[in-house]
Amino acid sequence: MPIVIKDYTWNQNSSNIQLRVPIPSVYKEKVDLFSSDCYIKANFNPFFFELFLMHDVDMTKSKCTIVHDNCLLIDLVKKEDRIWSDLEKILSKEDKKEIRQKVLEKCQEKAKNEAENKAIMKSNLARFTVQQAMDIDNKQHIIMDSRRDEECKKAMGELEMWKNNTNKSSGVKITELPSSEDEHSQNKVCIASAKQIPMQLKVRSEYIEKKKEETAKRVLPKLREMAQVEITHTPRSFPTPSRESTAREEDIWLKNITLARRATGFVSEDLRPEEQDPQWCKEKGDDFFRSGNFLGAISAYTHGITLSDKLPSLFANRAAAHFSLGNFNKCANDCSTALDLMKPACERNRRSRGKCIARRAAALARLGYLNKAIDEMRAAAKLLPDDENLKKDIYDMERAWEQDPDSE
Repeated sequence: MPIVIKDYTWNQNSSNIQLRVPIPSVYKEKVDLFSSDCYIKANFNPFFFELFLMHDVDMTKSKCTIVHDNCLLIDLVKKEDRIWSDLEKILSKEDKKEIRQKVLEKCQEKAKNEAENKAIMKSNLARFTVQQAMDIDNKQHIIMDSRRDEECKKAMGELEMWKNNTNKSSGVKITELPSSEDEHSQNKVCIASAKQIPMQLKVRSEYIEKKKEETAKRVLPKLREMAQVEITHTPRSFPTPSRESTAREEDIWLKNITLARRATGFVSEDLRPEEQDPQWCKEKGDDFFRSGNFLGAISAYTHGITLSDKLPSLFANRAAAHFSLGNFNKCANDCSTALDLMKPACERNRRSRGKCIARRAAALARLGYLNKAIDEMRAAAKLLPDDENLKKDIYDMERAWEQDPDSE
C-alpha cells in the first residue's frame, strides 16, 4: 500500500506557481515523475504524490528539480495570467480515474506523433545528406574531367609543334613499299616457321610428362600428428596475477578475512554442497537471530538471497536483524522488497504482510518520519486487528506526534 504525501506547500503569483514536496533522503534517488497540463504524479516507492490542477499550465516552460534539503521543487508556468482560488480540484474517484485515463491516452498519442516526426526528419536528413554527397562527387568529377581535357589538349598541341619542327629541319621521308618478290620470300619463311610449331609442342608435352613422373616418384615426409594441449591455472581469490613479492600479504589478508567471517558465525565457503540451499540459510539465520548473533544472521540471510532472491521471508527476517543492530534504512528497504514479493495479497500471507509493515513503520519512526510511521502502523493494525501491541504503538506514536507536530 503506497503512502500518499499530502503535507506539501505552494505559493503563486499571476504567472507562476511554486510547489515544494518533501522527499525522504533514502528515496530521493528513485523519483519517477509524470506530468501533463492538468495532472502531476510523483512516485518514490513506497511514497506517492498526486495532484489534479485547478487550471491548465504550460509544461513546456515548467521545470522540476530536487534541492539539497530533500525537497521536490516544481515550478509551474500558468497558461493564463490570473490568481487561482485553489491549487487542486475537488473530484470524486470516478472523475480522477477518467482524468488519468485521458491524460495517459493524450501522452501516448503525443509520444507516437513525436516518434513519427522524428523518423520523418531522420529520413529527410539522410536523403539530404546523400544528395549533398552526390552533388559534391559530381562537382569533383567535372573538375577532374576539365583538368584532364586541358592536359590532353596541351600535350597534343606540344606534339603537333614537335612534329612541325622536325619536318622543317629534316624534311619528309618517303618509305617504298616492298616488291612482289620480297613478299613471296616472306611468305615462305612464315610457312616454314608454322611447320616447326607442332614439333615444339610435342617436345614441350614430353618434358611436362617427364616432370610429372619425377614428382610422383618423390617420397614426401609424413605429416605432423595433431594433439590438444590443456592448460589449467591455479584458482585465485584475487583478480591480479600472482607475484612472489605480494604472496605473504595475500596469505595474511585471506587468513584475517576468514577469521573475521568465522567470528560472525557464518562462512559460506565452509558449507557442504547439500547446505547450499536458501531454506537452509534461512533456518541457520533464524538460529543466529534467536541466539543474539545478529551479524551472523544477516550473513546467513544475505547468502540465501544470493542463492535465490524470490523468498520474501529472507528479506523480512534480515530486516528484523538490521532493526536489532540499528540499521533502520536497510530495515525499511528490506521490508519494502519483502512486501513486493508477497504478491498476490491473500489470507495466507496476511500476518506476514502485517508484521512487515509494522516493522517498516518502526524503522521510519526511528528515522524521524513519525507522520508516515503512524499511517504505516494503522495499515498494519488493519491486517492484524487482534494484536494489542500494535494498538499501543499507535497510541504512543500519536501522543509523540501531538507533542512534536513539526516532525515529518
